[in-house]
Amino acid sequence: MKNRLKLNVQGTEKTIEVTVNRVFNAGYAGSDQTKVQEHIDELAKLGVPVPSTTPTLYPISNYLPTVADRVQVQHGETSGEIEYVLIWAEGELFVTVGSDHTDRKLETYSVPMSKQAYPNVIADQVWRFKDVKDHWDRLELECWVTANGERVLYQKGTCADLMPPSQWKEIFRQKNVAKEGNLFFSATINTVANTLAFADRYEFEMRDPVLDRVIRHQYEVDVLAKPIE
Repeated sequence: MKNRLKLNVQGTEKTIEVTVNRVFNAGYAGSDQTKVQEHIDELAKLGVPVPSTTPTLYPISNYLPTVADRVQVQHGETSGEIEYVLIWAEGELFVTVGSDHTDRKLETYSVPMSKQAYPNVIADQVWRFKDVKDHWDRLELECWVTANGERVLYQKGTCADLMPPSQWKEIFRQKNVAKEGNLFFSATINTVANTLAFADRYEFEMRDPVLDRVIRHQYEVDVLAKPIE
């Protein structure tokens, strides 16, 4: 199926329309492997299988990326997580911020299936990668969650905490990732409390302290009614 995303290039009057071709979700891709192990330990507490190698890369369906502000889920054990997102469009590379919303129950059975279960939410604003590549490590990432009426800081870090695009270059070449219409989700940074949050609302942002600008997005999580069976 065709999935078209209309995205605004922040600071310009340019809008790009992306017909999503392929989507790749990275995992366990932190620059500090000690922190990667902490994240693996977080997931292991929920029964998630330990990967045999890191980083990992999961192809998912092209209909999953969305700029929606609401997602519907089957139960209360799902969660989002902040990631940088690369987008190849109109002959250029763009970057934005997103959340790979994951079914944590399903993840204990199959990580690839859990990635496929729910949308990958991204902001509708992007930056040109060439404008930020020289200060990439200084880009700041922050995620807040609201659960049971309480809003708390969930994740905080910088792109230096994650493998940069340059470090993925060979894998991108092998897997044909860097192609028109493709999206790449970077994997995430650790949580502040080293535990996953099953929240009602996720707010995430990428801040550029050098060019003094920010991309923000947020979405609500609706749990569907129980099935009649």
